[in-house]
Amino acid sequence: MSLSGSLKFTLSSAAIALCAFASTANAADREFALVFKVLNNAFSPPIDAGCKDAAKKLGDVTCTYIGPTEYDEAKQVQLAQDMITRGVDGLGISAGNPKAMARILKMANDKGIPVVTFDTDVLPEDAGLRATYIGTDNYSFGVELAKKVLENKKEGGTVCIQSGAPASENLKARVQGIRDTLAGASKDQPVEALTGQNGWTEPAGCPVYNNDDIALAAQQVRDVMTNHPDLSAFVAVGGWAQYAPQAYKQAMEPLKERLDKKDLVVVFGDNFGPQLPLLAEGLSHYNIGQRPYDMGYETIMALDKLTKGEKLEPFIQTGTETCTPADALTTCGKVAAK
Repeated sequence: MSLSGSLKFTLSSAAIALCAFASTANAADREFALVFKVLNNAFSPPIDAGCKDAAKKLGDVTCTYIGPTEYDEAKQVQLAQDMITRGVDGLGISAGNPKAMARILKMANDKGIPVVTFDTDVLPEDAGLRATYIGTDNYSFGVELAKKVLENKKEGGTVCIQSGAPASENLKARVQGIRDTLAGASKDQPVEALTGQNGWTEPAGCPVYNNDDIALAAQQVRDVMTNHPDLSAFVAVGGWAQYAPQAYKQAMEPLKERLDKKDLVVVFGDNFGPQLPLLAEGLSHYNIGQRPYDMGYETIMALDKLTKGEKLEPFIQTGTETCTPADALTTCGKVAAK
């Protein structure tokens, strides 16, 4: 064999070996997919960031973060099914429609794909289909929202609750926590509606549901304030209306005197960027935030453990944070990467 032929053979062998190594390295990489309810939401980017930071820390994991751009339960189910068909190594689901997602979890189980839920769980009867739920204790979240109202309105009054999708189990739990706490009822004897218990009633047309539509949420605030000028408290279990800050301001600025005197108490879930200047201006009294970054991060870490045969706790809590006008523009809502 000539020198050039020998060199060609050596180079070809090296190329083949390199390709084989690359193939082996790619085969060793794991892909974990997180399927969220809606991407057009302030809650979404921190989850994505936590997902990617955890994958980077592990080194051999790719984070695939997907969901429908607008709230669409059927689309989310289809995206989750696509990930199963693709053969991802682990799946995290935020169940927009818990019953429909239970079928997807069953498909993942049948294919041997580890699956957890985050942010929004499946129904209790389907809990055995996932290894753990990662997120907020949503009933307790509702309790905390209601406690802030009670700190300022011990005598009771009228309260309107704003929520997102009526079928969302996490939001239903928050609404229940609010009602039970205002009514002075225990969790095992839930209140269906506030009709005077402990001095609290819900006026006609409340609660209001916005289906994660930000513009609609802001319009609902305006409509509620117009239709119920003597309302005692407004409690939103998520930040939707405040994600449209100008529309929210237009609805609430005419009520600033009532807000300053806490004749009207306003408490919002979430503490994202667009909300905090509104809180600082006194256009809400408290914003109680969750920890979406931690949800994304812990979901990846949980899937990593599952693929290694490790066990998980049935519920991994990520906690909450209460913000006030005093800390709205300083320490509130600051999330550090792990």
